Amino acid sequence: MYIDNIRTTTLHTQIIVFRWEYLKNNYLEPVILSDKEKKHFFSLSEKRKKEYLGIRYALKYIGINNNIFYNHKRKPFIENEEKNKYISFSHSFEKIAIAVSSYHIGIDIEKLRQDKKILKIKKKFLREDESIFINPHYEEDYLHIIWGIKESLYKLEGGQFYSFLDHYKVSPFCIDTNYKTSSISCWVIKESYSKKFSAFYRKIDDHYLVYIIDFK
Repeated sequence: MYIDNIRTTTLHTQIIVFRWEYLKNNYLEPVILSDKEKKHFFSLSEKRKKEYLGIRYALKYIGINNNIFYNHKRKPFIENEEKNKYISFSHSFEKIAIAVSSYHIGIDIEKLRQDKKILKIKKKFLREDESIFINPHYEEDYLHIIWGIKESLYKLEGGQFYSFLDHYKVSPFCIDTNYKTSSISCWVIKESYSKKFSAFYRKIDDHYLVYIIDFK
């Protein structure tokens, strides 16, 4: 299990990454679902059911027992006595990543896969102006980070802008080979204007974790 907590005077955000087997073996308290949640749960595939329960196990593990709600943009949030908390979550094989924040947030976690699938789909998300700064010796790492950034922006925007080529752009960057948390500039591109964000990433075992917080 890996836990990364961020608590500052301006950044009320928690980033947590769990290994599914850890939750399964160490946290046996049942997850209670509402009738609406049960209906949704039973409509899912077996893989999605596991992910669905994993998120709720993880939230209960860190002391969050509130139901998950969705706003008009389909962005999840949790009702809190003081202030609503926004959440974002992601799954990749055995890992579950959760972000809980006072601000709008998007998170993604991706595994470096042996089948190199990321190379096969790069035309779907990699812009020409992004391909020119990729170091070919670390191509898969660059692609996973760029994908994670665009997936996080997509979640941040509530899934409104679906084209990873047209609506999201990543500025040039160099990978930190020490795998410390690093920042990358990125953009959401809309018809009338563009908005700049800072994406944070780090490598955890054979996964890349990316998250973006909207402070405005």
